[in-house]
Amino acid sequence: MKKLFEKYREIIMYLIFGVLTTVVGFGTYFLIMAGAEHLMGLPMDNETSGTYIAVYMVAQVVQWVAAVLFAFFTNRKWVFTDADKSEGSFMRQLVLFAGSRVASFLLDLAVTYGCTLLLALWITTPPVILGIAFTPGVIAKLVAAVLVIIANYVLSKLIVFTKKKD
Repeated sequence: MKKLFEKYREIIMYLIFGVLTTVVGFGTYFLIMAGAEHLMGLPMDNETSGTYIAVYMVAQVVQWVAAVLFAFFTNRKWVFTDADKSEGSFMRQLVLFAGSRVASFLLDLAVTYGCTLLLALWITTPPVILGIAFTPGVIAKLVAAVLVIIANYVLSKLIVFTKKKD
């Protein structure tokens, strides 16, 4: 078991911190939404109201920034341990990391939209598994999530957290 972990340590750690990044993102989002409703007394019962949409947009941006920063620091310290840690590498890596996450966000949008349109041509009655209706949008989001995870790993490994050049 130990040899297996050592062989795949980087990928295992990437997946563990990916799950934790998701928790940080969701937690941040729900704290902001709940805080706006309960602490500030903003009515959140109408998802089409201007107040709801404004708070939602703020929550989306803040949760994305929190998740990206959490992912950056954990990936730099515990996932890509052989990455360049020399003076001056930090800002370069941070900018490249944020840029790669913007790129993977755009990939997510494109795949989700494109797959939803294509799958809608074939799926007229979505299958229901464990109470979840696998509509074209749900299936497309799952496909996009897998592609985004792979893209983020590859971009981090090959572009962001490269080894120090001797």
